[in-house]
Amino acid sequence: MRICAIVKYPPIQGGVSAQSYWMCRALAEAGHEVHVVTNADEVEDDYRLMLTADDRSWLEPTFGQGRVRVHRTEAHSPAFLHVPQSNPFLGKLAGLATEVIRRHGCEVIFSYYLEPYGVAAHLASSWTGVPYLVRNAGSDLGRLMNRPGLGTTYHEVLRHAQGVCVGNPLMFMGMGVHPDNIYRGVPPDLIRKCFSPDVEPLDLNGYLSELVRDHPHLVNNPRPMDPSLPVIGIYGKVGVVKGTYDLLSALGLLRKEGLRFNLVVLTRGRRTLPLHKAIEEQGLAEQSWVLPFVAHWKVARFIRACRAVCFLERDFPITFHAPTVPKEVLACGTCLVLSGEVAAKQPFRERLVSGQNVLLVPDPKVHGDLAAALRRAIEDPAGARAIGLRGLELLEGVPQRDLAAEYTRLFEDVLARHRGQPRNMTAADRGVPADRTEALRRTVPVLLEVLGERADAMLQAFLEAHPEAHANPFVDAVAFCRWVGSAQGVEPSLAEAARWAGLIAWMGHFSPEDGVQPPFDCPDLWESMKAEVPAERLRALVPLRSRWVRMERFSALPPGVLGAGQGSGGEATVLFHKRPNLYGHHFRVNPFTAELVSQCDGERTVGELIEGYRRRHERSADQVERAVLEALERFHREGLVIFTEKRPAALAEA
Repeated sequence: MRICAIVKYPPIQGGVSAQSYWMCRALAEAGHEVHVVTNADEVEDDYRLMLTADDRSWLEPTFGQGRVRVHRTEAHSPAFLHVPQSNPFLGKLAGLATEVIRRHGCEVIFSYYLEPYGVAAHLASSWTGVPYLVRNAGSDLGRLMNRPGLGTTYHEVLRHAQGVCVGNPLMFMGMGVHPDNIYRGVPPDLIRKCFSPDVEPLDLNGYLSELVRDHPHLVNNPRPMDPSLPVIGIYGKVGVVKGTYDLLSALGLLRKEGLRFNLVVLTRGRRTLPLHKAIEEQGLAEQSWVLPFVAHWKVARFIRACRAVCFLERDFPITFHAPTVPKEVLACGTCLVLSGEVAAKQPFRERLVSGQNVLLVPDPKVHGDLAAALRRAIEDPAGARAIGLRGLELLEGVPQRDLAAEYTRLFEDVLARHRGQPRNMTAADRGVPADRTEALRRTVPVLLEVLGERADAMLQAFLEAHPEAHANPFVDAVAFCRWVGSAQGVEPSLAEAARWAGLIAWMGHFSPEDGVQPPFDCPDLWESMKAEVPAERLRALVPLRSRWVRMERFSALPPGVLGAGQGSGGEATVLFHKRPNLYGHHFRVNPFTAELVSQCDGERTVGELIEGYRRRHERSADQVERAVLEALERFHREGLVIFTEKRPAALAEA
């Protein structure tokens, strides 16, 4: 098979680039011809892998008939001058992919990450008639899709794709993707022969000396490491939610106790400036080395050079983010120091035993607990080795998957449908509901739980009364909730639960009206201003509520419907917020919040809202202002409101 892969690729760092690389390599090893179309050579230095001479052969491997060939976009230059100026990645990728598809006779297009690769795949497919598949990652779905304009673009790319590789099929059905085009995304997996305890450890001092010689500006500490000391390692992006500064604080405590160790961080970019400052503040400068990212195929060698590797992500804003770092460390038989948040996302989470097969830190913000885990790894080399080897056993129960076979099956199914042939994958294979009953069970599970023993009979009666299925399972779900809530003799709590479930289903799909009336019809001014201008400027802006917000008063919700921490049912005012990525949320609101949300109607400035509350509340002016500003800033972070300019009355009425 000849495949055009429009993807992130080395020298781009990160999980999507790594997964794309290993996928392309596996397909080539299985005998396929893979043509990678990428702008990887144009990646910013902040996110660039450090590739050395011995890495080049890994970029375009050949295995008999199978091979990978990389087609790179032309570097940005004055030749691309246009106003307003930008690097036209989309145009370059789409055009290059079209040329590659025509020249090499590619049969299928695969794209990974929506911006710009999925959009480029859509264009190249429309120009060549070759079917395309698209796969999202975390930040494009969790963050970019919620930006005005981009959300609409991505929805159209997804709806027109012949294959959409997903983790949550129902959510994409809610976006309007036809169930026939939805596939269960191939989960990331390790090439075990490349991640194992048999991998030769990286010569850290050799790598350091090479950098000092060729790239001295990328080295914070040119002194050689003491090879007799244990290495504590981390790699990847750094930041507060990555637990980087928690790690430095904990190591700072150990340094004050007199413990000796080497800290090696593989990262790069602007985020290293505050990292270097924090290292200095913790007194770790002499025993810390911040080095550039190594190539994906050298990550295992770095892991093997460490006594322990930390992955301490916590409070991560994209809740469905599922990093592969823990599996990489475990596969190498190295001691893993892991946050509770990431541990809960692992398929083998029930088997994780702190001190036995992992060093588990429930909350890295508790620096004493993190320091205790690190002390154990530093002071007990034999114990750390034993923990690492027992951690490797966690993966023995996870079968080695055949990435090439899984992707080949997926591509062949898309090609069969494109050619008008019978498909080879069932609904169950692809993760989509087999029929209306299953779809309803998956879209309104809480309502069915409230119905209890009556659930099956109610489902059957609804389907008999409404034999025509709706195009979208969530429309069916909304109709079912209304039907349950309006049934003769229904008790109040059940009617309220049905109304609540209907609003949950409303958050899970786009209606035709949503396409005409997006959440906002003007740009958000504060997002681009807040990092550079004083907070006082916010007082002159106008908060505008999303059109996709509903507040409903319930009088008799059943206990437990709102979830943990939101009361025991009964009376409640609940805010429902639909977002462009369909990761909507709902929560109980108090009278103050309900009133403030309702007043974010584009008619009053922040300053006018504050003054109105000051006149009506007994608290001090500063307390009122702080409460209003904190609430509005929280609304803004959640996408409930944007801040814009006050519009003239005539324009507002129009």
